[in-house]
Amino acid sequence: MADKKINLIGSPSSKRTIFFKEAADRQGIAVKVTDWDDIFAKPDLEELKDVAVKIDPPSYTITDLEKMRGCLETYKCILKKMDLLNCLFLNSPAAILNTLDKSYTKKVLMKNNIPVTDMIADKLISVQQLFEIMEDKNIYSVFIKPADYSGAAGIAALHANPSRQRMKLYTTCIQADGRLHNTKRVYISEDKTEIIDILGRLLNLGAIAERWYPKDVLNGKNYDLRVVCQFGRIEHIVVRQSKGPFTNLHINNQAADIKVLGLTDTDISGITQLCKKAVSLFDGLNVAGIDVMLDKRSRKPRIIEINGQGDLIYQDIYSENKIY
Repeated sequence: MADKKINLIGSPSSKRTIFFKEAADRQGIAVKVTDWDDIFAKPDLEELKDVAVKIDPPSYTITDLEKMRGCLETYKCILKKMDLLNCLFLNSPAAILNTLDKSYTKKVLMKNNIPVTDMIADKLISVQQLFEIMEDKNIYSVFIKPADYSGAAGIAALHANPSRQRMKLYTTCIQADGRLHNTKRVYISEDKTEIIDILGRLLNLGAIAERWYPKDVLNGKNYDLRVVCQFGRIEHIVVRQSKGPFTNLHINNQAADIKVLGLTDTDISGITQLCKKAVSLFDGLNVAGIDVMLDKRSRKPRIIEINGQGDLIYQDIYSENKIY
């Protein structure tokens, strides 16, 4: 085992890197860390040839969502170049790119009859278009998400009856200095002018709209699941709870053990089989975090999205560190 090596592309000081190296040390595997900052500064990828590579996401310090778009485009360009290399990737760059695209991912799942939170529109060009689609489909509660951002960046949830001019928006975004910024807090607005302005800025980033389904509730909180699937096995399931519409753990929501839900073996088997099938639809995707909601009435699972770099679970790294 001592001669085995892996090149980890990530941020040297991140918990992802620290705990991945810890897991590798236990297996006698050497890890070389390549800093994303160095790759962005000088994208020489020759040293990655003919080695095993794990690609973690870059860490962004900027909050301006439009500037974040520029960083994201650079990242995607580098992933495309990496995909041409002769490497053994844990997840191929193409698989990471495909699952980063929420619209593409959703279409693949729907084509293969995987139950999902329905995407009602992509490539939206205006708030008016969004409202027209909502009215046409008689859907008055939607999530709006930048199509290829992650980590809860730029998400919004909208209750709206456009014909009655009544709206309520939940979002992690704030406007400052004429720009739209991402935060780790949830803001609520019922001001129509402000809501339309924020939505317009989000749509300019390239966003999708999904039907907002009522999630099952535990102790007065909405919840969904993050399921980590690795090489065809389910490694971990964590419950994500929130009093509001967003359960992402990035925005300081509460995590819990799946045992608290009291699910039957049949329930859990249905969830795990669904996740395994979903991941198998994406070539080169060996490890993924799948977000799953359970219907409030039936508890039937629907996949919200798939994260090709969603293997970091704090409840795992601080315990067995089993996933890594």
